[in-house]
Amino acid sequence: MVGVDDKHVAVAVLDGIWATPPSIAEVGSSSIINEHRFAHTGRAAVFGVLHDWWRREGDLDEFSFVGMQAVFRREQQFAHEIATYAAGSRFSTLRAANHAAEGEWRWANDREAFVIENEKKNAKDAADRAAKEERYRTRLSKLTWDQLQSETPFERWSPSPPFPPEEFTTAARATIHDACAALKELGPKPKRADVRAILKKTVIWFNDADEKAGGVIETEEREDICAVLEEMAHCARQKALVDEIDEWREW
Repeated sequence: MVGVDDKHVAVAVLDGIWATPPSIAEVGSSSIINEHRFAHTGRAAVFGVLHDWWRREGDLDEFSFVGMQAVFRREQQFAHEIATYAAGSRFSTLRAANHAAEGEWRWANDREAFVIENEKKNAKDAADRAAKEERYRTRLSKLTWDQLQSETPFERWSPSPPFPPEEFTTAARATIHDACAALKELGPKPKRADVRAILKKTVIWFNDADEKAGGVIETEEREDICAVLEEMAHCARQKALVDEIDEWREW
């Protein structure tokens, strides 16, 4: 760790390879890895981890505290850039340390097999995404208000943390269900202006609730909220309004 503030931990991955936990002297004689695998062009293996994402046991095979030492000016600069979200800063979970260390070793020592594995993984990921998108298109084409109202929005928002507090999630679900009921009341062929007003009111609720809760809407929450709003727009036969959602939201 090269820096900590109230939101982030700045992590640097070193180039040392040890069979057992190293001494503080061995750590001090190591350098930060410069990444060259695939599209990397030599950038330092430094990234920020949000406090809510910090899971040593699940993201690292082993974790041992070695000790403390002075942080050099370059490392302080990395930490400052992460804390201020400077251009080029990266954020991830602790798994990124595994990827950087193993990935760079394999790029230098086992590149051919590493490239083949990566190509297979990319192909599988692309196929999975295509299948998921097809399932989603099928869902949108058959979606009804009764179905939406019978479902529980944001089911994966548990536990808290890392997801928002339970009271926020409960209120968010109620807000979505209320909006669905209001849209259903507009009938099978609602006017775009009426649908827009309800969707915008819903987005503004999330803006206000997120601010009051201290900014709990992160990437996953944002994706889930936008997905539900998109479904509501499709169900109201006003899918063109999906493009306007980004103009209203502040998260």
